[in-house]
Amino acid sequence: MDFAELAAIASGHAQARAIQVALKLGVFEALATRPASAADLANIVGADLRAISILANALVALSLLESPNGAYRLSTAAQRYLVAESPEYLGGMILFDEANFPLWASLENTVRSGRPARRPDMFQNDAGETERFIRAMDSLVRARGDARWVAEHLDLRRARKIADLGGGPGTYLAAMLRKNPAAAGELWDLEATLKVSRKILLEREADCADRIVLSSVDYNSGELPAPVDVIFMSNVIHSETAETNAELIRKCFRSLAPDGTIIIKDHVMNRALTHPPSGAIFSLYLMLTTNGRDYSFDEISRWLVDAGFTRVRREDLPSPPFSSSLVTAVKP
Repeated sequence: MDFAELAAIASGHAQARAIQVALKLGVFEALATRPASAADLANIVGADLRAISILANALVALSLLESPNGAYRLSTAAQRYLVAESPEYLGGMILFDEANFPLWASLENTVRSGRPARRPDMFQNDAGETERFIRAMDSLVRARGDARWVAEHLDLRRARKIADLGGGPGTYLAAMLRKNPAAAGELWDLEATLKVSRKILLEREADCADRIVLSSVDYNSGELPAPVDVIFMSNVIHSETAETNAELIRKCFRSLAPDGTIIIKDHVMNRALTHPPSGAIFSLYLMLTTNGRDYSFDEISRWLVDAGFTRVRREDLPSPPFSSSLVTAVKP
C-alpha cells in the first residue's frame, strides 16, 4: 500500500458523508428530471448557496454529478442508484448508514470495553428505526442484485415450502418463489419487522405477495415452525454469538422435513477472519451494534455437522459485485 491508497482510505468518511448528506437533503431527487444551477438547487433543497455549491462540486469530483455547462445534472450512476424511483435504488442503505454514523465515534470505547455502542435490539424498539433498517436491507439487495443471483443459482424445484428466517423485507423469498412457482413461502421474523415487510411486499412484490405467509417468529424463544423443506437465512448469524448460532442451527434441523435443506448466506470468512476484507471491516459495525461478528466456514460447518446436517457445501458469490457466500447442508 502506498501513501495515496492509505490517505484515500483514511479520508473515506468525508466521501461517505458527502453522499449521505446530499441524499438526505434531496439533491439527487431535485436533479432527477432536469439539471439545475447552484442557485436553483439551493432554493429547491433549502440550503445556503455557497455551501450547496461546495457540496455539489464535491459530488462532481465523486462522479455522481456532472456540470458541463455550469448547471448540475445527475451522472448515470446517480440516476441508477440514488433516485428513489429506480428499481436499483441504494438510498435506503445509505440513509441507514447515515443514521448510524454517530455510532462510529464510539468505536474506541467499544474496543476498550467490548460492549456495543447501542443496545443490540436489531432496531425493533422504535418504529422509525425498524422501517429504516428493513428498507435498507431491501435497498441493498435490489441495488446489488443478490436476490436475483440467489434465486437463479439455487435448485429448489423439489421444495414445496420455503421459509426465510429473519427475512426482513422478503426480497429473497419473493425472488425464490418467482423462480419456483410450485412453492409456497413463509417469512419468519419479529412482529415489528413484519409490519414493514407487509408494506414492502405489497409495494414491490405484488405478483407473489399472496404466496407468502408472514409469521411472527423469535428464534431466540422456543422452537421454529415445522415442517418446512427449505430454511434460508441471509445475514442472520453475523448478529449473534457463536453459542446462539449453534443452538439456532439445531432448531433449524428440528424444523426441517427429512431431506430438507438449510441455506446460509453471509460473509463467510477464512480461518484467520481476515478475508474477505469487506467481512473483516463489517465486523467492526457488528461489534458496535450487535453481539456478533462474521464467522468462518470452519465455524459454520461445525455448527451444521454437530446439529446433524450432512453434505455441507460452500459456494462463493462472484466478486465483484458480491462479497458473500452460500453455505448449504441437508437433513438426512
